[in-house]
Amino acid sequence: MKKIAFLMTLAVFFSCKKETEKPIISKEVKQDTTTLIYDSKAIAPYFKFDEELIEYKIVGLKDNQKFTPDEITFPLKENDFDYIKSPSFDYYLVHTFDIDTIHYKVLAYNSYGENDAKVLNVQLNSYVSGKQKDALLLDCRFTFETEYYRNFTIRSNRTIEIKKVAVESLIFNEAGDIIGNKKVNDTISEVVKYKMNPSGKFTKM
Repeated sequence: MKKIAFLMTLAVFFSCKKETEKPIISKEVKQDTTTLIYDSKAIAPYFKFDEELIEYKIVGLKDNQKFTPDEITFPLKENDFDYIKSPSFDYYLVHTFDIDTIHYKVLAYNSYGENDAKVLNVQLNSYVSGKQKDALLLDCRFTFETEYYRNFTIRSNRTIEIKKVAVESLIFNEAGDIIGNKKVNDTISEVVKYKMNPSGKFTKM
């Protein structure tokens, strides 16, 4: 039943629209040429999937740091599954940038998910005069019964786009037991957008 409840939780945060084909973009539509600050492709080299443990690891980063008690409890936007930071895991500073008087940090770290399995997270923090103002979960990826991940972009026009993707490949019975694999995986997605406002807050668009 726990497995079924988890899958139902996933469904709540998605539009439940299956991706069957790539959208066709008309040649008349102008592409967004706003400068890209950071995205999923830039951070991808620091992630490695361990097929034996079925979890993502952080690789190639140095100078790991401990979360302070305030950082652990700081409210995190778009944390759909309420996975909390743990003192058991350090974080890595992956990227920093400034927009006007606001300083931003991109962090990568692990946390505990279902059945104490590891979840990999990427978080964006904002600071004004050294004080943290807000926090946004850019990426959250894991593979339990469902494969879940996010792709994100941060642009110089102060916009952030996050695409959440869940891939369901297993078949469950009413008791929540796995009884097989689907011939065609179900892929559902949702896109959310945020604005980085001049006060350092992340505002949903």
